[in-house]
Amino acid sequence: MSILKHMSGVQSRSTAVWKIFVLCVICAFCNAGLSYLLNTLLKVPLYADTIFTVAMCFTAGALAGILTGALLSPLAFLIVCKYLLGLPYETSWVRNIFTICVLAEVALVCFYHARIKSREDVFLQKPSLNSFTGVATHLLVLVALDCIIVSICGGTIDFILGKLSAPLAYSPEDTFELGLLHNNVPVFATAVLSRIPINIVDRFFAVFGGYGISLAFRKWIGSPTTNA
Repeated sequence: MSILKHMSGVQSRSTAVWKIFVLCVICAFCNAGLSYLLNTLLKVPLYADTIFTVAMCFTAGALAGILTGALLSPLAFLIVCKYLLGLPYETSWVRNIFTICVLAEVALVCFYHARIKSREDVFLQKPSLNSFTGVATHLLVLVALDCIIVSICGGTIDFILGKLSAPLAYSPEDTFELGLLHNNVPVFATAVLSRIPINIVDRFFAVFGGYGISLAFRKWIGSPTTNA
């Protein structure tokens, strides 16, 4: 009997791993597709490129987040940039340097998620407005931290690429950058500050949207506390 239980547990874990991998692939293309839809087709000034990466972080931990956001998503964005936006390969590859921001976000989300597990367990076991409020309050703090870290990281990369005269495609913060530069704000500060108004909204959707999506993912995988 114990052998059968062990075999059943191994098969269950193997199935969960395959489900997580499939979700990582799907989420990578969802990141690229959503960003293309909102940013390019609908002209919404948001990045909208990490919602599904955050979802995988909440669903299965850092490895799933890295696989989705730092390995598979850059390939998906490369396809979008080349075949839908018609950008040259040089510009497409430069855009993927901002994957460093994704790694910073994955680390933050996973670190923070581990700190709120007790409150999340209460919400998952007994869903209610009160138990969700306990989680939502912490998610708002995560939004603020995520906004600051991603803005600093992205602004630093943008500043360095500007110094290197690297080919850059249009990005939502460009309009804010022009306004700040006209007011004689230093270039580095401009690169960081121009991202904050966008990231306040963008990180809100990434964190809360990603968390909501992760609840559905975890249910499909088979465990509300899956963590790989």
